[in-house]
Amino acid sequence: MKCLNRAQMEEFILEEAYAGAGLNIHVQNCSRCQALMAEVRQEQEAWSQALYPERLTDDFTRQVMASLADVPIEPAAEENEPDTILLREKRRSPFIRRAALAAVCILIVAAALTVYAQPSIADWVRSIFARDNAASDTGLLDARQLGLVQNPHIKVKDKGYTLEINEVVVDAARIMMGVKITDPNGKPVVNKVDWSQVTVKDTEGKVLTELLSLGGSDAVENVTSLLPSGVKSDKLIVEGNVNQIGQEIFSHKIVKGNWSFKFSLDMKKANELTKVTQLDQQYTTPDGLHVKMERLVRTPSAVRLELSTSLDGKLAKQVPESGLENMLLMYHFEDEDGTDFSSVNNIRRPQIETLIAQQHNLVGDEHHWFYTFKYLPYDREKVRFVLDGYSIPVMSDDSVQFHPLELSSKPAEFKGQGDSLIISSMKIGQDPSSLQEETAGLLRVNGKYRNMLSHDEWVMRDEESGKEFPATFRGSYGGFADIQDVNGDLTVEGLTTLPEKATLIRKVTDKWYTNVNWSFDLPKGEPIKGLENVNPEDYWEAP
Repeated sequence: MKCLNRAQMEEFILEEAYAGAGLNIHVQNCSRCQALMAEVRQEQEAWSQALYPERLTDDFTRQVMASLADVPIEPAAEENEPDTILLREKRRSPFIRRAALAAVCILIVAAALTVYAQPSIADWVRSIFARDNAASDTGLLDARQLGLVQNPHIKVKDKGYTLEINEVVVDAARIMMGVKITDPNGKPVVNKVDWSQVTVKDTEGKVLTELLSLGGSDAVENVTSLLPSGVKSDKLIVEGNVNQIGQEIFSHKIVKGNWSFKFSLDMKKANELTKVTQLDQQYTTPDGLHVKMERLVRTPSAVRLELSTSLDGKLAKQVPESGLENMLLMYHFEDEDGTDFSSVNNIRRPQIETLIAQQHNLVGDEHHWFYTFKYLPYDREKVRFVLDGYSIPVMSDDSVQFHPLELSSKPAEFKGQGDSLIISSMKIGQDPSSLQEETAGLLRVNGKYRNMLSHDEWVMRDEESGKEFPATFRGSYGGFADIQDVNGDLTVEGLTTLPEKATLIRKVTDKWYTNVNWSFDLPKGEPIKGLENVNPEDYWEAP
């Protein structure tokens, strides 16, 4: 079973009681899903505390009482007072009561407006410029500063559900829009739509990209995509064929209907602001990876770095057919003081999140890479590119033979290419990745890992029958060090009985290469008019 993405995890947390047994078992046994669940729960708690305070502030109460200090408010009549007195009071009091009520109403409205004028609340209401969503996304805030926010005025209703889009930011690097969906009771609905049904096309009808969810608030979902090939026309068409609310993975509530929409986006201003800087640097690693830098594309909302890679004959022969798809480049950027301010794929060191996303196209044996950053100030200051390494799956045959029934007293040790795993036990149990409660062999392992592990390919061979079974690691792996601690299980799929003698083989190693030595200064780019003196700290430190 595949791990859940963020949208599915948010749905899982909300609807865990309805999730199937197989899905629950997978989440409970998958370290990646467990980490994502903790992150999503923490984020939801922060939103809850911010959006739903327990009570009004003391200042609000003081302001209400102060505004009523000079308003004459008559005491309530006693039950034993004569009717004539009550009538007289009633004749002269309506205006006073209305004035007092009006004063209170005006103050309440003013207080509400004051609260919503505060960035912490107003930005949440505006969704894609929410404080927690966009305060660190300086590219998005730069685009807003330059007036690149468009309102398509979309409002579609069906089956009691309403879909609204009133805010879109788009330029030659990316598109982001805030989508609000409410149910028949007016309650917000989030993470229930497959946004790949929404496409972005050019004026000739060519599909440039499909959209996906980027989370958002409890009320409005941020839907986005990158445009790695840029935009060559002055208009884009966004077309959505939304016919279902509810995800199939949680099928207890799916609403069929028609919430289709279509609108155009004016790209003329955004295209005029796009700046391109050509790059001419090249490098070949000792093991045969060739890197060619191509260009930097600066748009109001982002910076896109474009480069290509290829393998020489020796390294290319070691990579299996699917290996190129799982390759990663690792590098970082330094300022003029030599301080690392942006790291890419450096999972062995603390990450500095300025990268929005990375994409690649494989054309023959050549990889074309597109890295999109929300912040890369090569147009304002000196920036240096430093290559740290790369990982790529390569074919291997490291193995260890053992007797499963003897592991508790005689653990086996797997060694290969700097990695070491101790196999301490083996049993037959439920396959945590199966929805059908199938059995599998469970090898308990722990040890040290130098390589990447994510795209390793393992098999276990029953020495008596000669049959091989695929094996997958599930457990903890990570930390900021060259050697990683590993603790978990190798799940041997399809195994129903313990073999007398077995061999564990790693057929593909997700190999980590660090023997590189290359860096260079990025050429100074032309700044975008209106952003010449913008400092990201001004956004981050805004009250």
